[in-house]
Amino acid sequence: MATKHKTFAAESSDVKHFISGMNKKNDHYLHAVIHFDTTIDERVLIQAVHESQKLFPLLSCRYVEAAENAYWEESDWKASDMVQVVQATDREQAVQEQLTRKLNEKEGPQLSIAIIRKDRRDSLAVILNHMLCDGGGFNDYLSLLSAQYSCFIDGNTSTHPNADHLGSRSIKQVFDALNEVQLNEVKHAALMKHEQDERDYLPLKGDERQPFIMTHQLSAKAFDQLRGYVKSKGATINDALFAAYVCALSRVIKSDQIILDCPVNLRNYLPKEAKPGFCNLTANITCIVPRDEGIGFDQALMRVKRVMDKQKKSFAPLKVYSELEETYQHHTLTQAKKRFPSIYRIPVNGMTNIGIIDEHKLRFSGLSIRDVFISGSIKYAPYFQIAVTTFQKRMTFSTNFYGTNEDKAFIDSFITDLINHLPIQS
Repeated sequence: MATKHKTFAAESSDVKHFISGMNKKNDHYLHAVIHFDTTIDERVLIQAVHESQKLFPLLSCRYVEAAENAYWEESDWKASDMVQVVQATDREQAVQEQLTRKLNEKEGPQLSIAIIRKDRRDSLAVILNHMLCDGGGFNDYLSLLSAQYSCFIDGNTSTHPNADHLGSRSIKQVFDALNEVQLNEVKHAALMKHEQDERDYLPLKGDERQPFIMTHQLSAKAFDQLRGYVKSKGATINDALFAAYVCALSRVIKSDQIILDCPVNLRNYLPKEAKPGFCNLTANITCIVPRDEGIGFDQALMRVKRVMDKQKKSFAPLKVYSELEETYQHHTLTQAKKRFPSIYRIPVNGMTNIGIIDEHKLRFSGLSIRDVFISGSIKYAPYFQIAVTTFQKRMTFSTNFYGTNEDKAFIDSFITDLINHLPIQS
């Protein structure tokens, strides 16, 4: 008699990300790189991955679509299937090769960790299916993994909450936390739709055969300068990043408006005692400002701040996710998948500030982390996104794209120009 595997419900956000991959907007995988000062113990890392599966069982599952619904089904993947050691002669090339591989969500596993080993120093190239969680969840998972690793290295018993209570993965937990007035605002909001054409696109050709992940970094000194400057203006780091983005885009695209997608973390709406599971709890606000080719940073900052302050106070951006959930719960999977693209339509250009990677939470016992960054999915033209993470006050800009060598050169120049608009001294 065949063994019946355990299943877990797929959420509306899981399916949404699957459709984005299917429609060639992005590869729907998250990416991270951790550079160490020495070599990691791969056997202990495998133990840590195994232990983490108790709290995140979807890692070893496969994605299944039936006529009525979608679900995750436990498979026979082991932690050792998710971790491999790669002996490298060129670290950067090996990181790129391992980081841009495409996993198979319908076979699993949903996690891949490549240990890039060169000159007695290791780097981890980590891929995680975006269908499972967002950038904030990925950040939390890496912290959990490092804590499990440290427990084993230090000879402690690994402890975690009861694995029978994994936390909700549903967007419904956000709506359950809203009051009647807030829910009413969501109910009567209009769906976010912005008509865009080639005038909004960056001059990128795209090449599905050539995925790459490019990074640029601000020093801790530059970060302190930026933080001090925006504080004096009553703005935020996020406002400043989008202002610099507006300045750079205004010189390149031809549209009358700059329209930018900005993912926001919905965990902020949950009660303090809430403990959601690893999931996607992200909505999207939109920054729309006039395009002015000669705009300066301060003017762009004030325009962005006005728009963002208004958006942050609004619950209207949740309308999209309310509609997705409603559609997913009350239609067959086939019907829902047809309807989703008309509900979820984000601007072609965006930036996601995944936030701070806490050096006190991301700590592998016996190892020193030289640097780390987390980035989002790899985009297909014309879609373009910049992901930002900060570690020890060093801010990394990551751009993931399927493109030509000419695209790579353009993106390098574009991000450099964006950074040059920030009010910092080199």
